Amino acid sequence: MSITFAEVEVPTGLVGAVVVLFVASLVYGLLIMGSLIIPLAVWAGLLCVGIFLLVVYLLYRIALAVEEIAETL
Repeated sequence: MSITFAEVEVPTGLVGAVVVLFVASLVYGLLIMGSLIIPLAVWAGLLCVGIFLLVVYLLYRIALAVEEIAETL
């Protein structure tokens, strides 16, 4: 079973692994370090990188679409 997002199939096992890693990092941060700030900052940074890569991918797709439209004219 998989999840389809932006024409890319993501296995549900991968989604589950990310959720487990997120929860484990929060538990580690709370129990070992006594603060949730550092694990949340790391995950926020990863989210920012992911959003940046998504925007770059979408700009690439727009460039391909414009080139295809220009070729048909």
